Amino acid sequence: MSRALISFVATTLLFTSIPFVAFAFPFGGQISIFRPCFNQAIYALIGPPRGGPYIWTPSTLTYQFGPPSHPGQSILGLAGIPYYCLVSVQPIEVWPGIYIMMMGSSQ
Repeated sequence: MSRALISFVATTLLFTSIPFVAFAFPFGGQISIFRPCFNQAIYALIGPPRGGPYIWTPSTLTYQFGPPSHPGQSILGLAGIPYYCLVSVQPIEVWPGIYIMMMGSSQ
């Protein structure tokens, strides 16, 4: 009886936790604004086809050509939770964006 209960609980936890892992969504386009941040991040405003404000961090899984480095560069990847870029310390200025989970870029 207890073996069946443990098996049921483990299976239920496994199947209910799967949707929480898949909250990433795809994005991609050309960078129009590139800005390094004081909090060791990089702010990139990306144009079409799936644009918006995105933020690269050192924990982002980055492929061959490295992090965003200049306007005009094309990037493609998966993004997740809201994040922030500390642009100025005095006066404090914070730009919101979306955390880049993994990305690849052009040269």
